[in-house]
Amino acid sequence: MAREAGETSPARKRQYGVWRTADVAEPERYAYFREAVCEAFMDLSPEHARAGPFDATVESIPLAEGAVNRVSGTPHHVRRTRAQIGRSSEQCYFLNLQLESECTIEQENRSVRLAPGQVALFASDLPFRIFHPPDADMSVASFWLPRDLVEEALPGGSAPPICRVSDHPFLGPLIGAAARTLNRGAHAVEAGEGGLLMESLIRLSAGASAARRDVDPGSARPALLAAVLEHVESRLGDPGLSVGSVAARFGISKRYLHKLLEPTGDSFSRHVLRRRLERVASELAAPERARTPIAEIAYRNGFSDLSWFNRGFKAQFGATPRDFRRTARF
Repeated sequence: MAREAGETSPARKRQYGVWRTADVAEPERYAYFREAVCEAFMDLSPEHARAGPFDATVESIPLAEGAVNRVSGTPHHVRRTRAQIGRSSEQCYFLNLQLESECTIEQENRSVRLAPGQVALFASDLPFRIFHPPDADMSVASFWLPRDLVEEALPGGSAPPICRVSDHPFLGPLIGAAARTLNRGAHAVEAGEGGLLMESLIRLSAGASAARRDVDPGSARPALLAAVLEHVESRLGDPGLSVGSVAARFGISKRYLHKLLEPTGDSFSRHVLRRRLERVASELAAPERARTPIAEIAYRNGFSDLSWFNRGFKAQFGATPRDFRRTARF
């Protein structure tokens, strides 16, 4: 389907919705799932490939001018045909983040495979097919991106067919981090923050699909911050976590890393200390950790100096770790 110059996608008022096939009788589940997919995405044709019962959940969360649609459960196939495209006045770009299992997406004689953590960008106005292997339940977060916003960011106004944008050597890790952050925080993110991160995700994905390296650094900043925070979160248990190690990981200066963190209201050291203490507090309150020594929990969360840990914990929570644990039991 040809794209008209300057044409934009019709506005669509999106509302939160969740559809669980477990809520309907077994014979009606697949038909209910098909309706849910069309409601959350657009006119698509899911196909159930595996014998036996079908169980899936579809969740649609409005996000800025688009949405993130989560689908999980029994593996299936999805098609979008030329006839469906011809009947539709609504077009978009999909940015799919594979969460569990894997999938293969085919479009315009191209095929890409997505393993967990990989991300692909593709247009809704070209026919496509998505296949999930039948031997494992699947999960995907699919970002519904307004067509006009994506094409404004694309050189020449149009993207190539399906592209695995997470492969880009520089932009790929930022795209993955931004997609995971938006997916995890979709319910809680404020409209302004969601819009900035969505715009950053669009610009980075457009740049990666065109194999560009000259993406405006300002547009990458929200995604770079998301990537840094995700990297820090995954390494809170490492006592050697430092400004220098994180800056080196992302190829930026220590000064720029500090500047990047300014919008959070925390310095790097304060953010790391706060998150480590919050993780310790969570473990102290967990019944299954009731017999785990406090020192062991502290060491596991990156503290190598128990005196420093105890002072920091009391300053943040107003109680010693021992008193906090005792109070949390009641």
